[in-house]
Parts: sequence; structure tokens; C-alpha cells
Amino acid sequence: MTQLKLLVVIIFAFVVAVFAVSNPQTVGIRFFGTEIISEAPLVIVVLGSVLAGVFFTAVLGFLYQNKLKSRISALNKENSRNRDKEEKLQLKIRELEERIEEITGEEPGSASPRPETPE
Repeated sequence: MTQLKLLVVIIFAFVVAVFAVSNPQTVGIRFFGTEIISEAPLVIVVLGSVLAGVFFTAVLGFLYQNKLKSRISALNKENSRNRDKEEKLQLKIRELEERIEEITGEEPGSASPRPETPE
């Protein structure tokens, strides 16, 4: 799967590079009606836009990955607490089974034989 992702990234980069080089015009850059740059090569604008997109995608991916790590950590702690509870309950079950055995003189879970009834 990693090789497929790498191939897609390479193809995308190639397409962007061909597009940028094929359009050597200069353009003005306006942001909310304010001219930021009067003339810039389209190549720089396109590549800058792509790099900005890559940067923001990487930042969002990093934040999401940290959120997932935090969630995994919380679930591991909860799992540990549940295992501790399970061990305590298993111990309590064994204690109760021993008490049943002391009181009845039988193994817990073993059914006492039924008296046979004449037919």
C-alpha cells in the first residue's frame, strides 16, 4: 500500500510540474481584494499553492494521529482497569465456590445424583 501511495504522489507531482512549466505567464495575486503581489510567475503560484496544501494536510494528519494515540492510551488504561476488575471477580467466584463446597460438601457445579424413581 505504501508503494501505491508513493506512486500516486509522484504522478501528482509530475502533473503539477508539467502544468506549471507549461504556463510561464505572470499573474497578480489578490487576497480579499488587496493586491499582495503585482506580478509573480504562475509556476511559483501553483507550486506554492501545492506546497501550502501539502503543509496543511501534514499538520492536520499529525493532529489527527496525536488524537488517535491519545484515544489508544485511554483505551489501554481502561482495558487494564477492566482486567484488574476481572481478576478480582474471578477471585471472588473462587472464594464463593469454596464456601459452597464447605457448606454442601459437594464440588461447585456438580449436580447431586437424582434418586431413581420406579417406573
